[in-house]
Amino acid sequence: MNGHVMIVDDEQAIRDALRGLFEDEGYRVDCAATGEEAVARFRKQSVDCVLLDIWMPGIDGLETLARLRGMDADVPVIMMSGHATIDTAVKATRQGAFDFVEKPLSSDRLLILVRNAVEKRRLASENRELKQDASPRSRQELIGDSEAIAEVRALIDQVAATDAPVLILGEHGTGKAVAARMLHQRSRRADAPFVAVNTASVPDARMDSELFGHEKGAFPGALHAQRGRFEAANGGTIYFEELTDLSLAAQAKVLRVLSERAIQRLGNPTTIPVDVRVIAASSRQPEASLRDGLLREDFYYRLNVVTIRLPALRERVEDIPLLVEALAREQAEALGGEPVRFSPEAMARMQAYGWPGNVRELRNYVERCHILRSGGEVDVDDMPPLDAGGDGGADVPLADSFHVAREAFERSYLLYHLNRNDWNVSRTAEEIGMERSQLHRKIKHYGLSANRRGRQA
Repeated sequence: MNGHVMIVDDEQAIRDALRGLFEDEGYRVDCAATGEEAVARFRKQSVDCVLLDIWMPGIDGLETLARLRGMDADVPVIMMSGHATIDTAVKATRQGAFDFVEKPLSSDRLLILVRNAVEKRRLASENRELKQDASPRSRQELIGDSEAIAEVRALIDQVAATDAPVLILGEHGTGKAVAARMLHQRSRRADAPFVAVNTASVPDARMDSELFGHEKGAFPGALHAQRGRFEAANGGTIYFEELTDLSLAAQAKVLRVLSERAIQRLGNPTTIPVDVRVIAASSRQPEASLRDGLLREDFYYRLNVVTIRLPALRERVEDIPLLVEALAREQAEALGGEPVRFSPEAMARMQAYGWPGNVRELRNYVERCHILRSGGEVDVDDMPPLDAGGDGGADVPLADSFHVAREAFERSYLLYHLNRNDWNVSRTAEEIGMERSQLHRKIKHYGLSANRRGRQA
């Protein structure tokens, strides 16, 4: 798939024609007939590029552009119009439109514009990831005092000093990515890039280009040269998030890079030397992956110089209080308010639960508790269902009456969305579908205020 495009136009014929054009080119396409519908769809799921008509019933294209960029300042928006003035085009550009096209539309020009827009967004996202990886805030640690996690930390310290490939095994949510970053940050490569490859999100047809890069014209749509993840990680570390999501063909090519310490961009026979350390993770047991034909034996044995196995959370329940304390601080930092606390009885119940989703599930649970009880203490009777990821029911605290429970939920809901929008009342009202004046009344009714870096304390 080349990217995700949204087409916003009140004319059905134009929507249908553009949908066909871009689906034929391998794009995922959503359509909206009004600006309001586009905003509602975008709120649920962002896209890589928006084709937006200026003149529509309801909110016009310029207002829609402002609202979309208010939710995602980086989304490229291409404005379309059959009878726009130069002044309108200038205004759209000043508001951040990626480009402006006149109707009747040129299919060739649209395809080129959208390819460029999607590529620009991808590169911007990659640059943000690289900067985040290099920032002090990205330094993470495996939290806990248990013997199991202490052994993992000791092994990481021992292995970090080498350049040996490392295979990290563990169930989903156990912290494999955190362990990989710890290995990088303790190594001699700490000041160089740490590049993560989400193998599940890259289609097989694009994997070679993603890993090794390509030259201009190497394949249809390759409008300019692009370096791959191995080049981006040169001097540093490349991390494969789920080893068995790499196809067998891709595994063979990565194995060759490990052996030859060089890559070739698509469309260029010249080899480019690369110096990278490879860390790979898997939530499956390697023996099962080998047996099921998901993993090449030579690739596995080349990577399996050092194996780090991360324990499941149920195997280190003594670490749960420390983890909860750290996660509560994290949620307070992200959402505002004071860290939520848990009574001894509530903590005991959390330690008795199996946590099939491991630390990831625990983080989500603490976030729910923070939204419902920010700054307060959660007792056994206040706890949301521990299996709320399934059919556990609504995440509301138990109360003496429906009225009290509804008000508790409403207060927490409003506080969450106000914090998400940095206490911008107009933006919050739009997001939750409430009149601005009504939201002001609710804020006054519940005594909500922003006094901690613009957030509720």
